[in-house]
Amino acid sequence: MYAFGCYKWETFSYSGEAGIARKKKEAEMANILVVDDDTDHREFVVQLLERLGHSVIAAENGQRCLGLLRNHAVDAIITDIFMPGSDGIELITELKKMGSQIPVLGMTGGFKGVIRPYENLFAVLANAKVLHKPFGTKVLETALGEVLVDAA
Repeated sequence: MYAFGCYKWETFSYSGEAGIARKKKEAEMANILVVDDDTDHREFVVQLLERLGHSVIAAENGQRCLGLLRNHAVDAIITDIFMPGSDGIELITELKKMGSQIPVLGMTGGFKGVIRPYENLFAVLANAKVLHKPFGTKVLETALGEVLVDAA
């Protein structure tokens, strides 16, 4: 689990059998921050994650996400790439500047003709998979499971 404190990221680790059990439980029920400017889609993703047993908080842009991270420990961030204010690429850049180890999943509905370069840039910067809207529960569950396991 990752927490933001005193302007640096602190990583909490667990060892032994208790640690393995804790990591497994965290993968089953993680604290997720969803970032999307589209209110309907943001609420849709929050509902999918809650049905999967996760605890979810939501933000409408990257700036709000960074503010929430000051007070909430999260296991993963799922963010839209294209947003007004502070988009997913700016969010990833800020997280990296802060030394964040929080795994990130991207999501996009894309814009015809420009999606690939930005999607590829996001994937490289975040070392993350990008989900294409619309996506369903299984796609989300599989991608989130992969990033949580990779981060453990």
